[in-house]
Amino acid sequence: MLYTFLRDTVRFFGNHWLPLVLITVGLGVLFEGATLVLMPAMAGMEFPWPIWLLQWVGGVWSSAAVILYLDRAIKKEYLPPRQAVLQALAWVPMLATVQFLTGIVVGLGLILIVPGLYFGVRLVLASFFLILDRQPVLDSMRTAWTRSVGYGWTIFGGYALIYGALILVSQVLFIGGDVEAGNTGYGLGTVLLNLLFKPVGALALVFGFRVYTDSQQST
Repeated sequence: MLYTFLRDTVRFFGNHWLPLVLITVGLGVLFEGATLVLMPAMAGMEFPWPIWLLQWVGGVWSSAAVILYLDRAIKKEYLPPRQAVLQALAWVPMLATVQFLTGIVVGLGLILIVPGLYFGVRLVLASFFLILDRQPVLDSMRTAWTRSVGYGWTIFGGYALIYGALILVSQVLFIGGDVEAGNTGYGLGTVLLNLLFKPVGALALVFGFRVYTDSQQST
């Protein structure tokens, strides 16, 4: 199952890479630019939480836009990237709530490591049930927990491979750190690297969408 889902994921991404790149990198430019502008003002902060909050919101918005695009694409319809981004804005508060609650559950579970990974696998599909099935926040999490039964190792393996490869490549490309980052720890090199890997998030969502659609068909 894992091989089939990964193969379908790569094929789908290959057929839709340009709109997915436009969505993820387009929003990435907006939020990375804002980060560059604001970072000097945060230089004295031990933990620049406004910057991390800004980056997180950008990621949530991008995820919602990608999910909306995937839903239309699987129906053989084309949703222009700009429209996907605009439509996704309305979903940001609810998707952020889902991700925040999921983060709390996973974070508590990570105290013992294995439970955190288990909770993360069981709840990773909640975003799709929220946006595509129009389910309330808590219902989407409950549905994700139920529908992920039988897909646990597939979900874990797929996300581990995708993000494991991302970490490996980023380490190879970024050895030595960002010489332009200065005291802020955030420079042009960091921004370019972040933008380069933004589409990987879309690839992971395509994989999650593949699992979601299969779980829908099996009910």
